[in-house]
Amino acid sequence: MSRTDLAAIDPTDRAPWHWYVLIGYPVLSLLGIVSLARLTGGGSVLATGFGSIALLIVVTAVGAVTLPAIWRDVDVVADEIDSWNPDREIYVGAAVAAPLILGVLSGLAAGFGIAIALTVVAFLLSSLTVCLAYLYNRHREIGLLTR
Repeated sequence: MSRTDLAAIDPTDRAPWHWYVLIGYPVLSLLGIVSLARLTGGGSVLATGFGSIALLIVVTAVGAVTLPAIWRDVDVVADEIDSWNPDREIYVGAAVAAPLILGVLSGLAAGFGIAIALTVVAFLLSSLTVCLAYLYNRHREIGLLTR
């Protein structure tokens, strides 16, 4: 099946849940990062109040939902399209492996508290990067509106 053989719009006019997550998470996380910068005044998140730490944790926790969303979208793409077969283990594995490695190394070097903080920030950045990379590759290969 080629890119033009697929319907650009879902006949039910509703996208599956994973599609809303893949589109919404980059917007939410970028707004969260800008809000964190405004709350902290450009300083450290750990040195500021509870609100900025809570915002960082919430935005990072929402990032955990992007991993099953990418997994599900890869299944949908693999079922519908023969020309592009993304490797979901690379996308999901990169978002998990980078914070784990950074957390272990920083835990060995600086202690448990610093390791947790770096792991949370690294997961936020890695899940955002993986989501944007997946969306870019999907757009380049089959288009974003193809479902």
